[in-house]
Amino acid sequence: MGDKKRGGLILALMLLLIASCKKSKQEVKIMDDLPKKTEEIVISKESGDFKAYKTQEKIIVDGLGVEPIWNDVPWYEMNYRWMGDPVSSSDYQGKFKLAWDEEHLYILVEVVDDYLNETLANGRENYWKGDYVEVFIDEDESGGNHKFNHQAFAYHVSTEGHAIDKSTTEETIFFDDHVEVKKSQDGNKYLWEMAIKLYDNTFDEKSKNNLPVKITDNKLIGFSIAYGDNDGDNRRENFMGSKKYHGNNNDDGYINSDVFGSVLFVEK
Repeated sequence: MGDKKRGGLILALMLLLIASCKKSKQEVKIMDDLPKKTEEIVISKESGDFKAYKTQEKIIVDGLGVEPIWNDVPWYEMNYRWMGDPVSSSDYQGKFKLAWDEEHLYILVEVVDDYLNETLANGRENYWKGDYVEVFIDEDESGGNHKFNHQAFAYHVSTEGHAIDKSTTEETIFFDDHVEVKKSQDGNKYLWEMAIKLYDNTFDEKSKNNLPVKITDNKLIGFSIAYGDNDGDNRRENFMGSKKYHGNNNDDGYINSDVFGSVLFVEK
C-alpha cells in the first residue's frame, strides 16, 4: 500500500473514532437528562400530607407489590423518630407507597428490620410491644378523640396478619374485615402489602350491616403510618412515623386524630 493511501486510511479511521466518541458523549448526556426512576425517589414530608394515585389494574394483595401502579408512584419516608433512641439504618429503615380504587386504600410498606418480633408473642393485650405497622385513618378528616370510639381508627397491623384496635367497650379486638394484609421477606427486608376499606364514624362493631365508604377523586382523609420496632426487650424500643410530629411526645395518634397527616386521592 502506498504512503498516500495509507495516510488516507489512517485519517479516515481517526475521523470515525472522533465521531464515535462524540456519539458516546451525546448518549451519556441524554441518559443524564432522564429523570430518576420512580423506584429511586423517596419523598420526605414533615407535614405528613400525601397523595394516593388511582390504579387502573386490580391489585392482588400478596405481599409482592408487582402491579404496574407500584412502579409509577413514589416512595414516602417512614423514618421520623416518634419514640425511642436514634436507630441505625441497618436496624430499621422504612418507606411506603399509596394507591387506591373505589373500594380500597392500598399501601405498600418496605421495612428493613434486623430482628422481626411477632406482634402477639406476649398476648393480644400486649400487641403494642411487638413489631407492627400502625395505620391511622380518619375517613372524613374531622379530627377528635377516637380512643374508645370510631371517629377514627388506629389499626395495629400485626406480623400475624391481624388489624388490632380498641372497641367501644375498651377491649382489644380484631378488625380483620377492614384490613387485608400479606407480608413477604427477603433477608432483613420485609414487604407489607395492604388493602384497607374506609369506614366512617357511624361504624357499629356490633352490626353486620356496616358499609365501607366509596373512594372518589379528590377525597381527603386523615392519615398517618408508623412502625413499632421491638428487638426482643419486651417493649416498643422505637416508633418511627411518616410525619415529623404526632402530638404530645409523638404518641397521641391512638387517642387524638387531630394529629394525623392526610391523604388526597387523585387520578393520575
